[in-house]
Amino acid sequence: MSNHNSSYNFWTWLVAILLALVLMWAFLTGRASGGCCSPTAAAPIEEAMPVAPAVVAAEAFNFSASCNDFTINGDAAAYAWVSSPDALKSVLCGGEGLAAKGDGKNVVLTGEVDSDATKQKIGTDAQAYFGSDVTVDNQITVKAAPVAMEAPPAAKLYFDTGKTALKQEADASLAPIIEWLNAHPDAKAVISGFHDPRGNLKANEDLAYNRAKTAQAALVTAGVDVMRIEFVKPESVDGGGDLDEARRVEVSVK
Repeated sequence: MSNHNSSYNFWTWLVAILLALVLMWAFLTGRASGGCCSPTAAAPIEEAMPVAPAVVAAEAFNFSASCNDFTINGDAAAYAWVSSPDALKSVLCGGEGLAAKGDGKNVVLTGEVDSDATKQKIGTDAQAYFGSDVTVDNQITVKAAPVAMEAPPAAKLYFDTGKTALKQEADASLAPIIEWLNAHPDAKAVISGFHDPRGNLKANEDLAYNRAKTAQAALVTAGVDVMRIEFVKPESVDGGGDLDEARRVEVSVK
């Protein structure tokens, strides 16, 4: 009996010691009141990191210029030539509608000039203005040279026997003469009247003159100043053997 009690007391103390150790461990580790009901430690609040300001991209540089205008956009600090716009505008005053557009690396020239030599000079002057770091594309056009017109041949206006009225085809015959006179303000019209050899010479000459006056009236009606019209009596007013050819008025230009 004594041995049984001793064994019982031993295990009782051992269990008690173990329980005490467990409780001490739980107390030291914060679990003394049970894991389910322990107040949860607040997570530390992280300090807010400063937000860097957004970087705004600089506007790309470009420009446009003409004889009377010079406009830039964006940052032009890197381009020294921007500081002398009048020099470029003077280059662009040598033609019609001349303009320059581009950026700090490439420039296009447009417009119209009278000659290829003028185009080349403007391109050279522009390149000197921008410098060798800029590529100048010279797209200026050269006006087409006017086509020289040849003076039209004399118009022949034919009349019926004894008549001074123009025939219907007279308008078509006079059209090239009128066109030339309108295109050449310094030119003049020359009118010469003819007649056939039959009948009274004085009457025939008067008839030829009156036919010439009819031709003059047609030119004036078409807009030719009367002061630009001359009458010239031919050396031989008769038309030779061809009577139809003799009854005519010739209108030429000089």
